[in-house]
Amino acid sequence: MRRCFSKQIWVLKGVYLPLLLLCLLVSCGRGGKTYRIGMDPSWYPLPLHGKEANVYAFSNDLLVAISREEGVLFERVTVGWDNLIFGLKDKQYEGMLSSITPRTFLEKAYTFSDPYLHTGPVLVVKAGRKVSAMNQMKGKEVAVDSLDTEALLISHYPGIFVQYYNSIPEGLDDVISGTYDGILVNYIQANSYLRDLYHGKVTMATPPLNEAGLRMVTLSGEHSELIDVFNSGLEKLRSSGKLEKLLKKWELN
Repeated sequence: MRRCFSKQIWVLKGVYLPLLLLCLLVSCGRGGKTYRIGMDPSWYPLPLHGKEANVYAFSNDLLVAISREEGVLFERVTVGWDNLIFGLKDKQYEGMLSSITPRTFLEKAYTFSDPYLHTGPVLVVKAGRKVSAMNQMKGKEVAVDSLDTEALLISHYPGIFVQYYNSIPEGLDDVISGTYDGILVNYIQANSYLRDLYHGKVTMATPPLNEAGLRMVTLSGEHSELIDVFNSGLEKLRSSGKLEKLLKKWELN
């Protein structure tokens, strides 16, 4: 008889998720393969501003949901941000969850899954404004918080006047007062503010404007089947609406 186990029992907000039971149901019951996955609970250098625990819990739930869909087991390996890539290269785990964005020079070293959580900037405008695309902001003033975001606007959306805001609340207040026509905010942060303090006052006008997000990452040429399994399970969860429910559960949409 096959024996399988997990060393970790995840506890968050008083909810217990025994990974041992999942191992018995998924790995032993279906005869699925086990993949070790490196995870950094801080998600550094991704700016989450207090949402780290939500993203960590969502990522755990997602791995469990995909394991059920695909008949495999994911064994989580908690690693500090400064050792995450080294652990992957040292074969301590087959894949890692990371905010590394696929770029041509990186794709020679790594294989990336589809994003499972978008983190790029979105356009936020005053509630009631009929805006659904950045090209509608030509000739308007849009505030940003970083040089990278400014470069994104200048290179992809010429004709927009770029300003800077010092803090998200200050920027949102300036949008409401009409000082700015819109601001760009990290997708996760935008959701947080729109759900609470600024509910009904501002609205998210666009989807994320770049490919930034969290993905499953493996070494190039190794464990390509892990990427296939992850993408397949992710698509099933998206099509069934389960992904949306998980995002809502952890207040990430």
